[in-house]
Amino acid sequence: MIDLPQIERPDLIVPDTGPLIHLAQVDALHLLHQVGGRVVVADMVAFEATRDHAKPGAHAIAEWIEAGGKPGSNAPVVIAPTEIGELFRKAREADPHVRPRNAGELAILEWLSGYVDQAGTGHEVLIVYENGKIPRFIRETGLDLDTDVLTTRAFLELAQRRGAIDSAADWWDRILAAAPTANPDITITMHRRPSGR
Repeated sequence: MIDLPQIERPDLIVPDTGPLIHLAQVDALHLLHQVGGRVVVADMVAFEATRDHAKPGAHAIAEWIEAGGKPGSNAPVVIAPTEIGELFRKAREADPHVRPRNAGELAILEWLSGYVDQAGTGHEVLIVYENGKIPRFIRETGLDLDTDVLTTRAFLELAQRRGAIDSAADWWDRILAAAPTANPDITITMHRRPSGR
């Protein structure tokens, strides 16, 4: 394996609800900002994670998004507007039971393609996911950015290496106690642009 340089303070992107829900269940959403800089969540993902406050973590996620969206927040959360998200919102108004497959993932990938154009060269992102389709989606999108793609469990390992937490294993045990079906994989995929770009 090639020893690639680690991304230091990237934008941190959450393309599916799993990481938000599981970190919220153990009061650990703050770790996203301790490892990354600004946190970006697609509108679809935010909607799916917060629409039913009776679901685990939903209330905490909604409060975290609201606090992070305030001007001058030192833990900024950006809700990325997408065409898919807007279409979904309109579809839900017509039929509250509609639920398109992979909408959150597709929404963040739609947003990412525009993000690449705005970010320019030298920009880096960290993507934290649990849905196993995400690495393939990212690879197929062909982002022209230095990108690290990590499962939630791998993110905890990174948080430990950065000194944000003492024990990734302890935090993972807390997540498993709250959500036994959380993705147990420790997977990191690194994408780097060719030199000189």
